[in-house]
Amino acid sequence: MFENSQKRRQSVRKELQWMGLTKKTKGESLKNLEEEIVFAGLTNWILNEMPQEESTEIRFRTVNKVYQVTLYYHHRSLIAKGLKVIAEDDAEFILYEWAEGITYENLTTEKIKQSMNKADIMNYDRKNPSMENDEMMKDIFDRGVELTEDDMELIDEFLNV
Repeated sequence: MFENSQKRRQSVRKELQWMGLTKKTKGESLKNLEEEIVFAGLTNWILNEMPQEESTEIRFRTVNKVYQVTLYYHHRSLIAKGLKVIAEDDAEFILYEWAEGITYENLTTEKIKQSMNKADIMNYDRKNPSMENDEMMKDIFDRGVELTEDDMELIDEFLNV
């Protein structure tokens, strides 16, 4: 995106507008768009639509790192703070997980936050897969768990049998 801005000899702001507000993407769910277009659309929304007293975090990917930064307005200037690396060498890292129906037109800072929270959960689940129920049951029975008569009475009492 930044390279295209230099090639076309236009400002980054114009490049973001061009990428984030084409007729093709206007009204389209953010869920269906490529990362670079989502980044352009988010940045454009922040520059032009975000309420003055709000701030939001956005994420972007470079070749081998994923960054997160907080953007907010202060006296009509856009300020970036808290730039941090949140993932390295993880091509599968999910930046956002948009709910159906979220578009540029109905975007809010809360929807951006919710999308990042959902993505965080998906990234955690991807890195820490839990055992399936069948695997857990097989594991329990493979260990030779024996139920005593007292255990059976407790189970019967619990099930009201």
